[in-house]
Amino acid sequence: MEKKLFEITKKLLKSGDPRRAAAFLAQKHPEDVADVLERLDREDRIAVFKYLPVEMQAEVLLRFDENVLDEILQLLSHRDISDLVGELDVDDAVDLIQELEPDERHKVLSQVPETERREVEELLKYPENTAGGLMTTEFVSMNGEQTVEEALKRLKSEPDIDEGLLSQIFVTDNEGKLKGVVSIGELLKSPAENRLGDMAKPVQSVPVTMDQEDVARMVEKYDLLSVPVVDEHGRLVGVITIDDLIDVIEEEASEDIAKFGGLGETESIFTPPQIAARRRLPWLLINLLTAFLAAGVVNLFKSTVSTVVYLAVFMPIVAGMGGNAGTQALAVTIRSIALGEVMLSDVKKVLLKEILVGVITGAVVGFITGLIAYIWVGQWFFGVLVFVALLGNMIVACMVGFLIPLALKALKMDPALASGVIVTTFTDVTGFMLLLGLATIFIKYLTH
Repeated sequence: MEKKLFEITKKLLKSGDPRRAAAFLAQKHPEDVADVLERLDREDRIAVFKYLPVEMQAEVLLRFDENVLDEILQLLSHRDISDLVGELDVDDAVDLIQELEPDERHKVLSQVPETERREVEELLKYPENTAGGLMTTEFVSMNGEQTVEEALKRLKSEPDIDEGLLSQIFVTDNEGKLKGVVSIGELLKSPAENRLGDMAKPVQSVPVTMDQEDVARMVEKYDLLSVPVVDEHGRLVGVITIDDLIDVIEEEASEDIAKFGGLGETESIFTPPQIAARRRLPWLLINLLTAFLAAGVVNLFKSTVSTVVYLAVFMPIVAGMGGNAGTQALAVTIRSIALGEVMLSDVKKVLLKEILVGVITGAVVGFITGLIAYIWVGQWFFGVLVFVALLGNMIVACMVGFLIPLALKALKMDPALASGVIVTTFTDVTGFMLLLGLATIFIKYLTH
């Protein structure tokens, strides 16, 4: 579908009138429109976006990759952005405003109608990556003392309420403290005299200051469709809706994948090359330094390598297999940390499990590699040496793949960001030390 839309848009643009392409895309889903525009050349993208209806521009804008979003925002005037803010729900409007520099925010908000401006400014008080920064103040809440009849009358008297907000009606007490939730289905089926407070079912809420990653974890754990947000006194101040929850889960997953791959920030295929290179280069330079560390270890044993040249053939195998084993343990551990599965009391048990995994996998891989080494070189002792080096390195790899991210977490550092570099350095150095060190000790058995 997306490919077809892109091809049709390109054909319409060849006519030289971007209005035709904009008119065609205006009839499609905003998500599809954003995908098509991201794939266009910069000039075509800007030309088509310019002629989209304002309501479509608003919906498309927040679906753009961050670099495309910044590109479009730089071209829009403060009046244009304020018009787009007026088309968005308050939580989405806040997301858009947060993309602007602080001085730009004030200029844009000054042109937004007062009621909307107050709602946006209220949410801007909360840090972007907290429950308060994610929530919307557009929700339906009622006092627990109200009856079903009174609640239904109120809903009928407010026809402008968004239908999407009616799936859950939040029940509060006289002080605004959250008591529970009632579904519209329960409301319609219950006797008219029933009080909402008696019908309300308990609901999992989050404090306004909770980090978005913890919110996402809780949503996955309890299978929630929306999350009420309360202040320090337990008063209901907002609701995080399913669309924002999905965005958070996707954002956190993308961020962890980017960090695990050695990127400090999330990058997409549309990120400009100069920005992509700037983000990747620091970690490549760190990897370069660790590579020199491993090379320094090899240099210590250069006389051994020159004497037993077949060591040079098996060095990358021993180091590489250790790196793979460490990465496997690392991936499992980082996922467990992200899901909150690892407790301090579990460390000893899981460490023993990783050591056992290292012994089993190391024995199997080491035996196969050692056998190949024996057949290749024609010396049984060389095969044993390769076996021992691989076994030892894979045990160390599984251990450090588990312990390093835990140590970084304890030091308040992001385990996904630096673990890979540290683990691969450990396995490279350990692999070379074991293979070349053992070869140096037993060199007389290898030269006969």
